[in-house]
Parts: sequence; C-alpha cells; structure tokens
Amino acid sequence: MLLNNLFIDNPINFEKRCKTRIIASCLLLVLGAVTIALSFLAGDLYMTADHYDFIPGFYMGTGFGLLFAAIATIIKNVRYLKKPDLKKEREIYETDERNRMLGLRSWAYAGYAMLFILYIGILVSGFISIIILKTLLVILAVYVLVLFIFRMILQKTM
Repeated sequence: MLLNNLFIDNPINFEKRCKTRIIASCLLLVLGAVTIALSFLAGDLYMTADHYDFIPGFYMGTGFGLLFAAIATIIKNVRYLKKPDLKKEREIYETDERNRMLGLRSWAYAGYAMLFILYIGILVSGFISIIILKTLLVILAVYVLVLFIFRMILQKTM
C-alpha cells in the first residue's frame, strides 16, 4: 500500500520514487497550463466587477507557480537519475531514518497547528462574517474526517 512507504521500517526504492515524482510533476505541469488558460478565460466568464481584477491574476499566478515548480521538480529528479554520485547522495539523505522521522513529526506538528489555527479562525470569524465561519467549519470538519479515515486505515495496516 502507498501509505506503507511513508514509515521508517519500510525500504525505499529511490529510483522508483524519482520516476513517480516525474510523473506527478508532469500532471502538475498540465494542471498549471490549464490554470493559466483559465486565467485568460476568467474575464469572459461570469464575474462581478470586484472579482474581475483579482481572479485572472490569481489564476495566472497559481498556474505559473505550478508550472515552474513542476519543471524544477522534473529537472531535479532527472538529474538524480542520470548522475550516479548525485543520486547516491540524495538517496542517503532521503533514506536516513532521522530525516524520515523529522519529516513525519513535522507533518504531525503542522497538523496540530492547523487545527489550532482553524479553531482560532472560527472564533474570530463569528464576529466578522457568518459565511466565513461556515466555510471554516466545513474545512475543519473535512480535515477531522480525513484525519479519522487515515487513522482507521493505518490501524488496519500497521
């Protein structure tokens, strides 16, 4: 299972990981190009006057961000696959148990911080806008649901 590759006791096939990153980056590249195309269409689609200035620029910036990040990731991983010394150095870095544990803990602490920030946002947004409050409540509910689902999956696989 894909989730099993995240944990320390499982070996990592670095070459396969690089190829997976290249494929995922190609998908992000296409998504970035589609987002850039949407930025040109955004002015023609239904929009209120206050959204007209913001949305095309937002889509353009997001699209180019995805595009350039995907290109950089593809170039980096192709270099890892073509240069054995660079590949070995990066493989050692990524398979090091300490680095993997730091990554897992970072994700966990970021998740805790996100729950706390969402809670603070919910408290504050009640004084600002009921729409923002409801939106943050939905985000919190989805976040907790995803957390619960992954916990159930991991309990069965570990």
